[in-house]
Amino acid sequence: MAERKRKPRAEKPFINAARLRAGVGALAFLAMGAAIWLLGEWESRLLPIRLIEVEGELHHHSSRLLQERLSERLRGGILTADLEALQALAEDLPWVGHASLRRVWPDTIKVRVAEHRPIARWNADGLVTAEGIVFRPTGGAVPAGLPLLEGDDERAPEVTSRYLKWRDDLMLAGHLIQTLSVDPRGDWRLELVMGTELRLGTGAVEVRLARFIASAPQIEAAGQPQIVDLRYSNGFSVKWASRTGSELRAHSDRIARSGNRG
Repeated sequence: MAERKRKPRAEKPFINAARLRAGVGALAFLAMGAAIWLLGEWESRLLPIRLIEVEGELHHHSSRLLQERLSERLRGGILTADLEALQALAEDLPWVGHASLRRVWPDTIKVRVAEHRPIARWNADGLVTAEGIVFRPTGGAVPAGLPLLEGDDERAPEVTSRYLKWRDDLMLAGHLIQTLSVDPRGDWRLELVMGTELRLGTGAVEVRLARFIASAPQIEAAGQPQIVDLRYSNGFSVKWASRTGSELRAHSDRIARSGNRG
């Protein structure tokens, strides 16, 4: 009896299923791309941002100005608007220290703003906060009555820290700081509102200032000091205002002490 030949298994259904899956995947990919394209093209029209609300105290930049700046750069609708870019734009305004933005359905962006709060002027054109952040406002009025701090920008945190401490120490002695400066060599100088200049030098400045505060009643009892040079290891010298006359120069001889200056 002749041997019956076996028929090969049909593989066609499996091939068709693989092709079907590939086709479905391609269609899904195309559909996703089309949906993204439609979202980009139509989302800003279907879900536009109609309102930008500003929260927080704005003393130097009005809410209207901030709203106008953000509106000019606004792209997309409520779902696609780039909040990080808008935050960076808000924080580029000189007086704005920090801004945070959030979406509020269906058509609002809320912006919360915290402004820089300067404690002093910084060099010729800037302002500085208690944290030592330097900013330079453009086209805005600088608050009146602020003291002047001077130094390199990178030393701003150190200068402001010392200013805040020395301000409190001197206020207890009845004095206010008008100018505090440190030069590139690290030489510190104070000018008081009463017109007296304190030269503290480059080292042991805390000790030297404490020495002045302790001796201030004795110095002021003698007259009006113009310059108090504290750059000595264990003393200071006083230059009196010219109107004090010979009697006060005699007092200054007794107040000045010996010591190496530095």
